[in-house]
Amino acid sequence: MKKRNYIPSAFSLRSLVVAAVPSYVFPALMSFISGFFLRKTELMMASYTTIGLSSLLSTIFSFIILWQFEARQVLTQNKLIRALLIILLMMSLGMLCASILRLQSERFNITFSAFLGAAILTIRQQVKNYDDKKN
Repeated sequence: MKKRNYIPSAFSLRSLVVAAVPSYVFPALMSFISGFFLRKTELMMASYTTIGLSSLLSTIFSFIILWQFEARQVLTQNKLIRALLIILLMMSLGMLCASILRLQSERFNITFSAFLGAAILTIRQQVKNYDDKKN
């Protein structure tokens, strides 16, 4: 019986948590500290709601999309096109959510945080190409 070379996937629940926690903490902390020094309470309030949350959701959705790309072997070769598609999709979803929820004043925060969450994840996360090579 021939054994197939098994390449472990880079996608798991643990790697999702490892990607998701910093995507919430760092944007929220960065904007909170900026708001603190600039004495802008609205920025400090937005840091853990619209800024941190939109970055977190963008990261989670991007992770799921990349996981499916690897499982279905879609766009495994071209990292730039894969990243651009996901980033544009996440920014569009951010603008759509801001419009649906009527958060026009937070549109920039949500869109930019969605961009950051998707960009950082798609650049860092590896998508493996599985070749069915016979030994």
